[in-house]
Amino acid sequence: MSEYFALDVETANASAASICQIGIVHFKDHQIVDEWVSLINPLTFFDPFNVSIHGIDEDDVAKSPPFATIYPRLEDVLGGGFIVHHGHFDRTAFTAAYEIYGLEPLESKWIDNTKVVRRTWEQFSKKGYGLANLVEHFGIQLDHHDALSDARAAGKVFALASEHTGNSLEEWLAVVSSRSTGLGPKRRIAVDGAEGAAFSGETLVFTGSLREIRSVAAEAAGLLGFDVRDTVTAETSFLVVGTQDTDKLGGYNKSSKHRKAETLAGKGQEISILTEEDFWALAKANGKSQ
Repeated sequence: MSEYFALDVETANASAASICQIGIVHFKDHQIVDEWVSLINPLTFFDPFNVSIHGIDEDDVAKSPPFATIYPRLEDVLGGGFIVHHGHFDRTAFTAAYEIYGLEPLESKWIDNTKVVRRTWEQFSKKGYGLANLVEHFGIQLDHHDALSDARAAGKVFALASEHTGNSLEEWLAVVSSRSTGLGPKRRIAVDGAEGAAFSGETLVFTGSLREIRSVAAEAAGLLGFDVRDTVTAETSFLVVGTQDTDKLGGYNKSSKHRKAETLAGKGQEISILTEEDFWALAKANGKSQ
């Protein structure tokens, strides 16, 4: 029997740890058998940009439990199982929350559905593998940026890919850890991601001033598997935001890279925006601390 949990989170601000909603959909043999969703009090502020995306604000979560309170239930449900998530951000958010609350990581097997899609259908190998585009292509209902709806849609796309290829969960776990995506030769870039690492095939951009030398941060990102580039494009999957010098932002409170990333995210691109603290927590969790 094939059993897995599709998962999605929404966050209150650029910190991946600021989880304000979690949606989980339980699949058996690629059919939905149960669903669960909860608002989460992130115990921090809500960025207007994030609110404009998912519509959740401080008032909505005022009486909701923080992540640490629901963690035991998450551990009971997800511990040791397969978790399907569309893009790395959901796993990154959990990693950041573990760090903030001093919790042990779930002993689960995480499968990034974007890598599944890119390796299943040639037309989505380079672009179009964002969830909004996929549900339109496959005729799946979606209320985008509602955690339960996103999780349900991601799980259904994963089910289609599994039925199309015949791959088991264990086979998908092996496939998505591989660097190859059938994208052809890579362009020359500052840092090539390590093959077979946790984030192989993902593209990361830094913006703002970092507390570490940029080359050191880029090297750490490369060890995690990231391809580090200088500009935000349709290939970017992560943006790490350092300290912003407002005197150099032309009247804006965010850099041009940050604003472009938010624009792309608003259009449905799967792009995660992290603080530098989140990035180093991610590096530490994966054994690549500075």
